[in-house]
Amino acid sequence: MISFRLSISLVLVSMCFVLLGGCAHNVVDAHIQADASGFTEELDEPSARGQLRRISPEQSHVLYRFALSPDEKYIICSGVQAGGGDRLLQLWKIPSDGSGAPVKITSGGSHDYFYPSFTRDGEYIVYESGGQIWKVRSDGAGGKQRIPGTGSIDTAPHISVNDKLVFCSIQRSMSQGGESVKYLIWTSNLDGGELTQIREGSNPRWSPDGERIVFEHDGEIWTIHANGTNLMQLTNTADISENLPYYSLDGKKLVYTSNEGKLGQATNNVDIWSMNADGSYKTQITELDSWDSWPVWGRNGIYFLSGRAQTHGESLQRIWLLKF
Repeated sequence: MISFRLSISLVLVSMCFVLLGGCAHNVVDAHIQADASGFTEELDEPSARGQLRRISPEQSHVLYRFALSPDEKYIICSGVQAGGGDRLLQLWKIPSDGSGAPVKITSGGSHDYFYPSFTRDGEYIVYESGGQIWKVRSDGAGGKQRIPGTGSIDTAPHISVNDKLVFCSIQRSMSQGGESVKYLIWTSNLDGGELTQIREGSNPRWSPDGERIVFEHDGEIWTIHANGTNLMQLTNTADISENLPYYSLDGKKLVYTSNEGKLGQATNNVDIWSMNADGSYKTQITELDSWDSWPVWGRNGIYFLSGRAQTHGESLQRIWLLKF
């Protein structure tokens, strides 16, 4: 039986087949999704009362990483919307204040669309589809362009302030012990040039100045210089899984997910936590049994996915904003 510590990073998105009527491609292990216990009718915890706001539409179902535009007026997310047509996970553009209707950026195709990230000027979105990295205009106009990668399964792209790309490749191999999976972090230019392997790890994200990369590996959070030097381990908690790190705008703090409970023990839930960029002063931010995940730090607060505020037996993940 695989441990909860490992299952957070390697869980398959089985709910995708139930909620979406069957995904068109085999979602890679790096994609993280709540299980059936991660949904609750509760809206907020005492510490967040009056500070929480739903951003994505009520009948939307959002999965995986979403992205704030550089001016923070819009969010690009991967999911399905009520009345959205096809059942693939498409990219949608929604106002970051929760007003207005979502606008579809991608359509059709044979693969889902994941992990959007804006270029510095906000003109383009880089994303993953079918295990490859692509680029499309942020208004959806024109065709998509493929960014050459490793030739393996490439996923989780993120663009720096200098328009440098970091992403993760997933390499599978067979041995006498069975199949093994290795996650490797790479950087490149937006045209695929200067492809450089950094080290083992997954879900990499740039620091605001583009000098460091924060990532997860084996249930812990690490940072490394963009040139592959000065590796630092920020968390070291046995039996606790800490994932999906994201820098604050000034680079002094990180927000991330953890299954650590009040007494320091592992739980069957995932909450949002923060810590200083050196790994000190860990603080729990959310505490409902609602599988809070994929946090993004913005000017107005922390955006995150959550299975909270369900009605009529729903199992929908929506984007929420916890204001400072």
